[in-house]
Amino acid sequence: MRSFSVLAAAILLGAAAPAFAQGPAAEAPTADPAQQRAVDEAYRGRCEAKAPKELCLCVISVADTQLAEPDERQVFYDFMMGDVDKAQTARAMFGDRKKIKFNVSLQKADVMLGERCDRLKPQPKEQPAPGGEKLP
Repeated sequence: MRSFSVLAAAILLGAAAPAFAQGPAAEAPTADPAQQRAVDEAYRGRCEAKAPKELCLCVISVADTQLAEPDERQVFYDFMMGDVDKAQTARAMFGDRKKIKFNVSLQKADVMLGERCDRLKPQPKEQPAPGGEKLP
């Protein structure tokens, strides 16, 4: 029984050692505000060429609440602009923990986009019925 306890303790310590060895450096780095602004402004320029300014600003406000890191924001913005391949390639470069964290943030952002920003999307114009009159 004693050897089992020693073995269990050794396994537990062995599993915890890599995380402990990394120490505080394992914490997420603080986002660089200048880099974050640059990513936001680049997205805003691309977005406003295709969508209303209010919608673009709403998407940026969602990113502000859910995505602190500039690289995560860039992937989010690439998804928003329809650059799915580019976004997936960039997301594949994230480490396992960061991918999990990012996916959770992305899901939260998706919900927030629906709640805050969907109403700002341009509505498709009604197409008149054949013959030029609207149908009831």
